[in-house]
Amino acid sequence: MAESDKTAARVAALEAELRNERAQFALAERAARVAYWRYCLADRRIVWSPGMYRLLGIDPALQSPSHDWLMNQVQPEDAALVEEKIANAIRTRSPFYYRTHARDPNSAIQIVETHGEVEIGPDGRVVSVIGVCHDITKQVVAETKRAEAEERYRVMMEEASDIIMLHAAGGRVEFASAALERILGRTLREFDDTGYLAIVHPDDREEAEKVSRRPPPGETYTATYRARHRDGHYVWIEVTTRSVFDEATGEFRHVVAVSRDVSERKRQELEMRAAREAAEAANRAKSAFLANMSHELRTPLNAILGFTDIMRDEMFGPVSNPRYSEYIALIHSSGQLLLDLIGDVLDMAKIEAGKLQLVFEDVNLSNVLDECAQVVSDRAKSAGVDIRLRTNGTICSADRRAMKQIVLNLLSNAVKFTPAGGSVEALDEIVGDRVRIVIADTGIGIAPEDLPRLANPFEQVCADPKLAKSGTGLGLSLVRALAEKHGGTLAIASQPAEGTIVTVEFPHVACVQVA
Repeated sequence: MAESDKTAARVAALEAELRNERAQFALAERAARVAYWRYCLADRRIVWSPGMYRLLGIDPALQSPSHDWLMNQVQPEDAALVEEKIANAIRTRSPFYYRTHARDPNSAIQIVETHGEVEIGPDGRVVSVIGVCHDITKQVVAETKRAEAEERYRVMMEEASDIIMLHAAGGRVEFASAALERILGRTLREFDDTGYLAIVHPDDREEAEKVSRRPPPGETYTATYRARHRDGHYVWIEVTTRSVFDEATGEFRHVVAVSRDVSERKRQELEMRAAREAAEAANRAKSAFLANMSHELRTPLNAILGFTDIMRDEMFGPVSNPRYSEYIALIHSSGQLLLDLIGDVLDMAKIEAGKLQLVFEDVNLSNVLDECAQVVSDRAKSAGVDIRLRTNGTICSADRRAMKQIVLNLLSNAVKFTPAGGSVEALDEIVGDRVRIVIADTGIGIAPEDLPRLANPFEQVCADPKLAKSGTGLGLSLVRALAEKHGGTLAIASQPAEGTIVTVEFPHVACVQVA
């Protein structure tokens, strides 16, 4: 082969190798998302790599490499910085670095990082400047977001009103929020050195140990105890702990403990408890006092009624003036009313004090209804109210006196709140294994919103002041209490202007409620 042919072959091979290297370089540029440029000082010519065109998003056929054009694409302050950095690199023969920001806010690439070197010729002078560019827009955005998130997290940790702590597997405290010092006056190091149980009030150690164990996955432990502040006083804190596990491996990572200062809440709870206990003690004392006063209150009233009976019956001779007979009758009726009211109050007090003793025996409820109807018959007749009995000879195990109180209170109420021309019906019956007493009237009725409170002590809902003031408001509450003492219930159904139905139901066989 001729020498010229060999030379041509070597040139072709070198060119092919060069094209291959350029292709590999371009591929490397693309993979690394970088580009480079070279600026020759002698002829002031600039060369861009294929990656540079891609980085700038321009067509090589439409734009030739130009330093001035490139500087026009970045922020003016960045262009001045680039000129300064390159000039300094040429003067000092040292590497350089800078960041530039796109002038166009809509450009896909906003931030470019450039690392460069200067090329030194055989004579020791700078021949050219070479820069390698890298698009770091996404990286910077991610770093910015991360920094913002870290700042938010830092502020949240510093400003949180609760103490947030991370405990490692061995119990060592890895992190504590600033609230630890605000609430307990203690630092992380101090807290970690002593352990939390060292500052717990001696009476609360058992409670505090509830959160010393590691909670299983998905569960939390909570405890409320007193912790000693650094200055010596105690702070009530409520601690909730939860374990955190690695999502991939399930391996334990740490325990998160959130502690809240609940001193004010505990103070209010203790005050409320003390006030409740004081009120309950006062109520018990009141009930005990009234129950013990039964004899003292009833004895003089019985004497008054006894003497008025003698005078009314003219046992020791006639009463000469008719007005005296009228006064005697008024004294007797007033005394009887007062005795009934005192009886209700005392019986209610005995029930509240747990001193009311029931005597269970076989009671014929039909006889009880009849006796009570006779007691209120005069009152019903003068009010123009008709009383009707539907008796079935029901016999049950009950306290006879309590049954009479129940029926008498219900009949008296029914007559009192039924206008002239109306009627009251009383019924006794057995339903399954229970006994039922029903008192129904055609009276003024009760509004639905008043029903829930009607059986509470001293509650009255009647709008008529004459009727409302003629009793203590204990009638229905006493009926309910006596029914419950028999293991029974009280139910009231009513509509305004349509009347009221009161039902008392209790077991046929005595089911005594223990006081």
